[in-house]
Amino acid sequence: MKRLGLFVLICAAGLAGCGKEHRKTFKNSESPLVNGPSDITDPEEEGADQKAAQKLTLTCPLEENKAYKGFGGTDLIVGRATEVPMQGNRYRIKPYSTLDKEFTRVTGKAPPSLAANVASFAAPADRWYVEPSGSAVALFTLYRIAYEAALGYVATDAKWAVAPTEASAKVECQLFARVAWNREPIDTEIAACAQIAAVDTASETDPKMRWAYALASVLNATGFIAY
Repeated sequence: MKRLGLFVLICAAGLAGCGKEHRKTFKNSESPLVNGPSDITDPEEEGADQKAAQKLTLTCPLEENKAYKGFGGTDLIVGRATEVPMQGNRYRIKPYSTLDKEFTRVTGKAPPSLAANVASFAAPADRWYVEPSGSAVALFTLYRIAYEAALGYVATDAKWAVAPTEASAKVECQLFARVAWNREPIDTEIAACAQIAAVDTASETDPKMRWAYALASVLNATGFIAY
């Protein structure tokens, strides 16, 4: 019974301490908060001023940011603010486990060299997932695999036996890239592919090989190897 009475007294004291008559406005010199706002006031007394204060947002002064310099004194921060839109996604490299299906989707089948070069792509063990990362070895190996896949692809239609011209190369590059990238290629992308077929491989005597080099460049581009 004595313990119950003591408990009631403690609760009553606590409730009394929360009453409005004990609220106080603290100025800078007597504020109990470290690094707190300059004034803490009763919302009922402040009214409109309190509502206006709630609209303020925190800012980070630009001059207080830390600068990172690269080789030659290059500012590594410049340009990064607009590199990716707010809440936008960056490209992610497709996992090795999806490449056989992707090659089959675009060229009809996966080339045998894809399975033979699994070590070049650092594929994770079964039932494990590791975020893929690009490397020079993986990119070079993928181009060789893409070229093999492209050779098999151009062997299925007699039209590829005709040497490419600038006009025909642009048409075929556009059609192939649209399938490979799941989007419409822009003019500069089409021109780069056509350049390989019509100009860069002009010394090659086999037209199918010229086409294969151009199509392999499409299969080695960001639109195919990333998403």
